[in-house]
Amino acid sequence: GWKLEADVKGDLNGDGIADHALKLVEDKPAESDGTMPDRSRALVLVFADKSGTLTKAAVTDKLLQCTSCGGAFYGIVETPTKVEIVNGVVIVTQEYGSREVTQETYRFRYEAESKRFLWIGVDLRSYDRMTGETQTESTNLLTGVKLTTKTKANEKTGNDVTLSNKSQRVSRTKKYIEDVAAHDSGQEEK
Repeated sequence: GWKLEADVKGDLNGDGIADHALKLVEDKPAESDGTMPDRSRALVLVFADKSGTLTKAAVTDKLLQCTSCGGAFYGIVETPTKVEIVNGVVIVTQEYGSREVTQETYRFRYEAESKRFLWIGVDLRSYDRMTGETQTESTNLLTGVKLTTKTKANEKTGNDVTLSNKSQRVSRTKKYIEDVAAHDSGQEEK
C-alpha cells in the first residue's frame, strides 16, 4: 500500500557508507475526476553495509505531513516535504498554512548508545503574507536553548526590521524520531 516518493542517500551512522532515508507515500489511485486523494507519508531510515546489506534503523509515520496537509497555501497541489541528509543529520522541511504560513525544519542525528535517531533541533518560521511579519524560533534540543526573533518588512526599503529577540531555556528531555509528529514545536519551556 506504499510507494517510494524519494530515496535520499547519505552516511547516517559515520561508517563512511551511504545509507538511505526513504520517503514513502500511500499508493492510492486518483479520483475519477483526476484529483489525488489525501495520502499519508512515512519515513524509513536504512543503514547499508559494505556488502550492500540493508538494515532498518528507524520508521516514523507521524513526522511527514500528508499530501493535503499544507492547507490553503498549497490549494489542490500536493503538499511537498523535503528530506535531506547533511553531515550525518536527517533534515526534514515542510510548510503549511494560508495567509499565515509556517515552515518547519526538524533535525535528527543517530545516537550510537541508544541505536536510535535523537531529535536535536527544530526551526519554525511563521510569516504573515499580508503584513510581512515573521516569527522565527530556533531550538537546539542538545543545549536546551530556544531563540525567538520577530521581524517586520520595512515597506520603504523592503528589508526586514527586527522587532524583538528573546532567548529562553527549554527542557533537554530526549525524544527520538518515532516520538515526533508534524507540527511539534519542541520541548516545553523551563
